[in-house]
Amino acid sequence: MPRDNSRQGKSINNLRRTTRHIESRGNYLIIVEGITEKKYFECLKDDLKIKSIDIRIFSADGGDPLEIIEYTYNLYQDFLKKREKGAVKLNKVFCVFDDDKKPEKYKAALNKAKKYDFTAITSIPCFEFWFLLHYCYTTGCFVSYDDLRPKLETEMRKAGILKKDEAYSKSDVELYTKLKPNQDNAINNATKLAEKHPNEDGCTNPSTKVHLLVKELQNQKDFK
Repeated sequence: MPRDNSRQGKSINNLRRTTRHIESRGNYLIIVEGITEKKYFECLKDDLKIKSIDIRIFSADGGDPLEIIEYTYNLYQDFLKKREKGAVKLNKVFCVFDDDKKPEKYKAALNKAKKYDFTAITSIPCFEFWFLLHYCYTTGCFVSYDDLRPKLETEMRKAGILKKDEAYSKSDVELYTKLKPNQDNAINNATKLAEKHPNEDGCTNPSTKVHLLVKELQNQKDFK
């Protein structure tokens, strides 16, 4: 989707100002594509009550996959500058994004993430595929978010999460709470999918690696 570059520059500058005033003994940097992903991981972080490390979550406010990697790189450089002064120790960097129906930029983003040593947490066709796996296992391809949404809504209605005529909303502030009871099911389905529907190059449809980040954060809950 198109993005206002001036807005991007302003957003990055705001984040730079924010990070200058935060000191940390350890840090996971998580950059997500939009508000849905940001809210999900913020709720997960709060739910896990992780105390051993700091987890910073920022939204790139949309953009294609390659823009998200570059956005992450710019923010990452700010953290490196802080680390040189002994204030910030940056443990891992995660980029959460989907293919955005731009295969060439998506592949380029995967290559750049690898070059920068960022962990790409990808979903095809969209982040909502991770939500779908909370309720069912499927290897069926989806062209886009609009193609997947009716299936997600059907499964959420079956589970009693949505009312008969209620639509899925990306901005639902209670979404994490609604999904949480089926989180283990989603992890199991995503793991099964990765085993039976391999995704070595990150380009398989459907696919998601969100469960890897969820499990990473879960493991930090009891980290000593």
